[in-house]
Amino acid sequence: MKQKFADKHPVLGLLLWTYGALVISELLFGVIATFTIEKAGLEPGTATAIGGSVGSILVLIFWYLRNRKEYRFMPRKGDIGGSLKLIFLPMLIYWILLFGSYAYFAKGFPFAPVGLKQIMMALMAGLVEEVCFREIAVSYMARHWMSEKRIPLIAVLSGFMFGLTHITNAINGWEISSALLQTLLCIFMGVFYGAIYLRKGNVWVLCLFHFVHDVLTFMAAESVTVLGVTELPDWITVYIAAIEFALCLCGFFYIRRAKRQEIIDLWEYKWSGMPS
Repeated sequence: MKQKFADKHPVLGLLLWTYGALVISELLFGVIATFTIEKAGLEPGTATAIGGSVGSILVLIFWYLRNRKEYRFMPRKGDIGGSLKLIFLPMLIYWILLFGSYAYFAKGFPFAPVGLKQIMMALMAGLVEEVCFREIAVSYMARHWMSEKRIPLIAVLSGFMFGLTHITNAINGWEISSALLQTLLCIFMGVFYGAIYLRKGNVWVLCLFHFVHDVLTFMAAESVTVLGVTELPDWITVYIAAIEFALCLCGFFYIRRAKRQEIIDLWEYKWSGMPS
């Protein structure tokens, strides 16, 4: 019997599918848009973000079409509401704690207006990163490695793959310590998002909250920058890491042993041809 390449080499297949999708959507389509849309008068960063957003949708369509005979992409009845139920309260508490600290430094309202570039960058991040590291990476791992004991590992691997992409910010002029910190924080957030995706298999709710979070973060950063605050004290770094780690723990709670059969049932449904 003929076997697909990914079935023979699932680890390599995971890396190729996930990071290949990231490169195609964010870099390839981003560069194409930069040299085309920019001519219409848009700032290069805005054009790149538009291209990356479009690219992520095209990658998602290709992923679905390639697997449509055995993969059910559309959420089941109640999965969207279930995803909202799982994500809303933890993220609300997290936002209150996080942006409350920015309010302290801003000495008031912690958000300042941002431009089209920041909004489009947030949209690109929400679409590209959730499509690549949740829709593709998690569903791929569920296809090949789903079992009760491996469910936490799938969430952790998704978080690590997501977080490690941010270490490249060191190439863009960030200090190594700042890039490593962002990588760690993204790993924590990635585990949380991955757990919710494992539970409900709906990527759109995650895209929405990822987008909103990034927009709020841009606005909060702008609010303290306007006041001339260019460097935050060390304690705020520990504080932010602690509340993001709390989200990570919440993710592990969502995929606790009592919920794992529910997760297995979901992914057996989504992958109708999933091997035993």
